[in-house]
Amino acid sequence: MLFLMRAARPERAQETFRLVDDGAVTYCLSPAVIAEIQDVLLRSAHQIKFPLLMPERVAAFLSDITRRSRFIESVPDRYVLQRDPKDSKYINLALAAEAPYLVTREKDLLDLMDRTTVEGNEFQQRFPNLRIIGPAAFVREVPPSTG
Repeated sequence: MLFLMRAARPERAQETFRLVDDGAVTYCLSPAVIAEIQDVLLRSAHQIKFPLLMPERVAAFLSDITRRSRFIESVPDRYVLQRDPKDSKYINLALAAEAPYLVTREKDLLDLMDRTTVEGNEFQQRFPNLRIIGPAAFVREVPPSTG
């Protein structure tokens, strides 16, 4: 969803992506994540709603984010999100990259930070170095680049 906003309505995702643009943080991407981003951006319903999502613009967008990312070709399956297994690829990518944050608006992923649930508590015990966080909280927590 964040990449959809970045491609379709760049003005709405400015604060989050400014950290990438300024070099304070780096995207981590994999073939599976790129394929899903491409699929979402090229859906006819999205192309009708967001006129910026022309196929050639989507191709340029994907090229740009891939070029500026840390690309991880092979991502081991270390975790399966039971509520939405297709979203497991994001957790596994973050784990493979040893990323401190997974930034998302996806509730099923954000709920893994809730220690009052069995799933959240188990997840945080297994992966204490990964924080799943929303874009606004991420912008508040991560300082902008100074160089």
